[in-house]
Amino acid sequence: MFHALDYGVLAGYFGVCAFVGWWTGRGQKDSAEYFKGGGQMPVWAVCLSILASEMSALTFCSVPGMSYTGNFTYFQFVLGNFFGRLLVAFLFIPAFYTAGITSVYEFLGLRFGPLTRGTASLLFFVTRILASGVRVTAAAIAVKAATGWPFPACVIGFTAVTVLYTVYGGIKSIIWTDVLQFFLFFGGAAFALALILGDVGGSGLQQAIADSPTRKLQVVDPTWTFYDPPYTLLTSIFGGVVFTFATHGTDQDLVQRMLTCRGSRQGSQSVILSGLISLPTVLLFLFIGTCLYAFYLHHPDLRSALPTDPVDGAVRQDWIFPHFIVHQLPSGIRGLVMAAVFAAAMSTTASAIGALALVAMVDGIRRFSRRPPDERRDLALSRVMSATVSGLLIVVALVFERVSKSLLNEGLAVMTYAYGALLGVFCLGRLTRSRGSDRWNVIAMLLSVVTVVAVKIWTPIAWPWFTVIGFAMTFALGAFFPGPRPTEAAI
Repeated sequence: MFHALDYGVLAGYFGVCAFVGWWTGRGQKDSAEYFKGGGQMPVWAVCLSILASEMSALTFCSVPGMSYTGNFTYFQFVLGNFFGRLLVAFLFIPAFYTAGITSVYEFLGLRFGPLTRGTASLLFFVTRILASGVRVTAAAIAVKAATGWPFPACVIGFTAVTVLYTVYGGIKSIIWTDVLQFFLFFGGAAFALALILGDVGGSGLQQAIADSPTRKLQVVDPTWTFYDPPYTLLTSIFGGVVFTFATHGTDQDLVQRMLTCRGSRQGSQSVILSGLISLPTVLLFLFIGTCLYAFYLHHPDLRSALPTDPVDGAVRQDWIFPHFIVHQLPSGIRGLVMAAVFAAAMSTTASAIGALALVAMVDGIRRFSRRPPDERRDLALSRVMSATVSGLLIVVALVFERVSKSLLNEGLAVMTYAYGALLGVFCLGRLTRSRGSDRWNVIAMLLSVVTVVAVKIWTPIAWPWFTVIGFAMTFALGAFFPGPRPTEAAI
């Protein structure tokens, strides 16, 4: 468990985050600056912010657990993600900048009308609350492993710390703390890997890989199936590309960062660069899992103490790396690496809070308010909404506490329920010039969501295909009906 030195390291980290959040967020005068950072954020900072947000505590905890129990086939999916980013960069980002929007769902309002915009923003809000709640759960698991505190206290305490700088500073605070958190996230993982390798040694790692019942370093899984496992080559080529096209192109959480750059070219560069950097980052965490497998193979007495599932007794893969950090690293170093876990989790939580608050304000309160615009009032309301959605995330995280499967799969699968519908209607707006009725788009999106949920419940199809199914259904149904020609701002 933690000692005084570990708590001191964490306190120092929280203090730096609070200072960065205050320093970068000071002097804001209106909600536009609060949500878009004045449109002056540098490409490299936005790139690292995208990475820090999408990686999250799920990457820190679950990816090593996946390679501990399996192999490197998840990397196929990451490669597919990169090509999905290219589609976002060249198809969506230029259109969003041309439209001059704050919320990406405003684009749908310009292209189709208020019903499409309202439905899309509501689908995002519900889906993002669920997916981000899973990520808070993963972070709280790490906190509980380190401190021994009750799980509800970990959820509330962790979220409250994140809220402190998010509510005050808005997107600028989020991006600059993300930059700090990315370096700590990557550095903490690299440091832990060095310590594991120092114990196991090269020969021990080679022997463990050779003796494993699974092919530990296998990257390509050529299995021709639409079912589990979810990271086959076929699924990654189609599901990975479409999934990332949806998450990075229609999710306000990530697009919000790209819209803080000076122009569309810089926004596109940020998402492409983030894809390139994500490749070695994910490989690092996959390799950590393989090294942990070698470590516990050589220390069977320590392996027996790993947390197990109360139902089937199997090792809980999401707990393997946090358990190692807490029980095997020396004091001080333990606090530093746990700070990296906090960095990953806080980045994702902060970005979700910011995006959800923006959608609630721009696509909700501001749309239906009859009061004249007041920038000071809007800024205050934006901060209130940030605090409100934080409370919702806490509730969802508590509900997900007893999830026994991989939290990585759960967190990603939750996002697929509506993201196919969102991608379908956005592509309808960009790839067609006179198709897509405002009213029928809503019907197409809702039917898509219902279909995806039914597929999840009644079939064994792997979760990455959910987005593909939802996208194809929404686009096909929407394209069947004529609609308004796009305005100049929506071209």
